[in-house]
Amino acid sequence: MSIVESRLIIVCPWLNCNGIDENLLDKIKGCLDRGCQVDIGWGYLGDRWNIGKGWKYNALVDLQQLEQGYPDLFRLKLLGTHENFLVCDEKFAFVGSHNFLASGEESLEREVGIRTTDIKIIQGLIERFDNAEVLESAEINRRFTGSVKSLDEAEYLSGVVDENEMEFRDFSMVVDEDEEEEEDEEESQEPVVSAEEFLRRYNEGERDFSGINLAGVDLSGKSFNDSKLNLSNANFNGANLSAASFESVNLTEAKFRGTNLCETRFCSANLSQAKFINSNLNKANLSRTKLEKATFRNMNLSEASLQSANFTEANLNGVNLTNSDLQGANFTEANLNGVNLTNSKLSSNANFSSANLTKANLSGLNLKSANFTNANLSQVDLSRANLLKANLKGANLQMVKMNQALCSEVNGFPKEFDYHKLGIYFLAPNVSLQGVNLADADLSGVNLSGADLRKVNFDRTKLDVADLTLANLSGASLKLASFIRAKLITTDLTKADIRNTEFNGANLRGADLISADLRAAKLGIADLSGANLTDAKLGGVFWQNTKLTGTIMPDGSIHE
Repeated sequence: MSIVESRLIIVCPWLNCNGIDENLLDKIKGCLDRGCQVDIGWGYLGDRWNIGKGWKYNALVDLQQLEQGYPDLFRLKLLGTHENFLVCDEKFAFVGSHNFLASGEESLEREVGIRTTDIKIIQGLIERFDNAEVLESAEINRRFTGSVKSLDEAEYLSGVVDENEMEFRDFSMVVDEDEEEEEDEEESQEPVVSAEEFLRRYNEGERDFSGINLAGVDLSGKSFNDSKLNLSNANFNGANLSAASFESVNLTEAKFRGTNLCETRFCSANLSQAKFINSNLNKANLSRTKLEKATFRNMNLSEASLQSANFTEANLNGVNLTNSDLQGANFTEANLNGVNLTNSKLSSNANFSSANLTKANLSGLNLKSANFTNANLSQVDLSRANLLKANLKGANLQMVKMNQALCSEVNGFPKEFDYHKLGIYFLAPNVSLQGVNLADADLSGVNLSGADLRKVNFDRTKLDVADLTLANLSGASLKLASFIRAKLITTDLTKADIRNTEFNGANLRGADLISADLRAAKLGIADLSGANLTDAKLGGVFWQNTKLTGTIMPDGSIHE
């Protein structure tokens, strides 16, 4: 944006923090501070009453603050559009499929666009933006209905439909009939109860609010930690519940469409069969929550706390669960089609039995001892995942990605499974894994006896109680690794980097540690009887109760 001299126009349906980060906001401010006009056209017509709400528009507040700070230079224009284009002065324009203000640079989706300096195209786009009217909510709903009606009628026309005859042209707005029926059913027939009236009734001791209509209310920051509170089948559509607390509350079949649930607390609440649609649960706390058969659609649960939550038979199709805490969560028979679990935390024994994980992203996750029996893992990305002792019996593994995934012989793979073709790191006795990167992995209890592990990177790796008897780790890097009570009998650790490594209680009898760097290693209660430490570096080693009988010390002397 540093090349903008007078005016910048950006049109994009959604305003999401993935695209509008601090870096972009600073660049926009830089343009405004130079006296440049910045115009942004936004709002997807298909979102109807949810335009401006939920995670797809979670950067709108930041832009509205800019508009208040630069009222003469910055303008937000609600268009009801699916277009994506950018115009810089009259120098060039960019038209394409990329959502400038919703997709970050890390997006892996393929996009296409055209940059042009054709003055006719540039002027046409400027006029298109300037002549577009700002829509109100009623007009948005009217155009949406008219658009769908026009498209339905168009299906029966024999020729090509004239664009000028269509009330509004956007073929991506055709809505699934089942979803329309579901949305219509969600509309409460009860009159809306204001936040003030609800709070008055609650403070007076009323606790049974089953079926109450609280659509659009602002209860942000309020606390309702009451196991006797019954909000089953309540309607919270469009409400602001950010930072509110509903611990242990009965919210079965409650409806949350377009609801602000950022940092909301639902610990131990009952949300079975609840419906979350186009809402934002970013950083929300749903630990120990009952979510059986709950529905999540177009939802953001990134950075949410979901420890021990029960998602049995829940529908999480396409949900964003990046950086969320899912330790102890139960996903039995859940629909996780297309879910993104990147950087999420999963405890051992995570339960995905009979779950649908088609096209889900589980790359790099610790799935040690996870239960995937009879799960659908078709086209799932398990690259670099730790699947040691995971149970994959009966799982559908068609087109699965497992490059550098860690597996063992007890995984339950079919007989015809080709480890080498998929690039799997198969961890078992006598395997060859020269030079591979196993840093930060949890390999506790693994059997790698006799394995060729020369120059392997084990930095910060957990190998407690592992068996590496007779393994070759010469030249390997073991910095900050943990080998508590591990077996390294007659293991070759020549020239290995073992700085700050923990060997408390480990068995290193007869191990070859010639020229190894053991500085600051912890060898308390370890057994190094008969080990060879010739030319090894031992500065700062912790030796308490270490057995050194017959050990060859760095100077060549034999310890008595």
